[in-house]
Amino acid sequence: MIQVSNLSKSYGEKRAIQNLNFTLEKGEVVGLLGLNGAGKTTTIRILTGYLIPTSGDAKINGKSIFDEPLEAKKRIGYLPESPPLYEELNVRDYLLFVARIKAVALENIDQEIERVLSKTGILKVQDQIIGELSLGYRKRVGIAQALIGNPDVIIMDEPISGLDPQQIIEIRKLIKDLAGEHTVLISSHILAEIYKTCDKFLFIQDGRLKKTYSLNELEEEMEKLSGLEITLSGKTKSEIETYLKSILDPESKLAFQEEDRNGCTYLLNVHDEKSFKQKIFASLASQNLNLEYLKKQEISLEEIFMNRF
Repeated sequence: MIQVSNLSKSYGEKRAIQNLNFTLEKGEVVGLLGLNGAGKTTTIRILTGYLIPTSGDAKINGKSIFDEPLEAKKRIGYLPESPPLYEELNVRDYLLFVARIKAVALENIDQEIERVLSKTGILKVQDQIIGELSLGYRKRVGIAQALIGNPDVIIMDEPISGLDPQQIIEIRKLIKDLAGEHTVLISSHILAEIYKTCDKFLFIQDGRLKKTYSLNELEEEMEKLSGLEITLSGKTKSEIETYLKSILDPESKLAFQEEDRNGCTYLLNVHDEKSFKQKIFASLASQNLNLEYLKKQEISLEEIFMNRF
């Protein structure tokens, strides 16, 4: 559905992206991940026809974005980081405007608007002025305009940025509901915001594709790098460390974090988390130790880059 071949973009001597090659299949939801400045936005702007590359090609459902730009763009719905909304219009009038720009057949426009209003959960605000909506609803309106015309491919740049936790959950669900019907490419610099949404992940750094992971492969990688934060009290720091070392297997790692009135806190990189938890819960009472805190630490995008690339 999306085929990128040897794609490069330079600004003078600076190379924004270099020889990118990847393919997205029909119905996939794919995350394009990288730190700020990695080349994500440049890649997306080229795929949507906003920028011309220095070299290489990109095809949308077999149509080159450079040789057949109009045919390729008909197959794309695009949500920039800042949705292209006319805030003085109400939602329905704005979507009517978008439908006309996208050349939706006049006899189908009302039905198409009803479809995207329902799909994105904004039927109840269709008569409200866009500028008066919450950020979450404005993102939904942005996704609705991308869906007008039922394009094969939906491309989103940082769709979850700036949203509160409840809005993030709602937008994640909306994106997952697009899977199967559309190929979805999502750009983000925050792994935790999108990793439960995608089937596949493309990691880019300094404009180059560094690694491609499936969801299962990424979760395995995160499991290897993540740790447990634990706080124990009831004994001295030395005694607590001796106890922890006695129940950790040889492949696990122990790092002291801090000591305060709540006890001693450590970060553990545990080889077998299930076995460790069984051992600690079975032995705490006999050791006269108190478990004050135990939490799994989520791995960040930055930590994956530092440890793997």
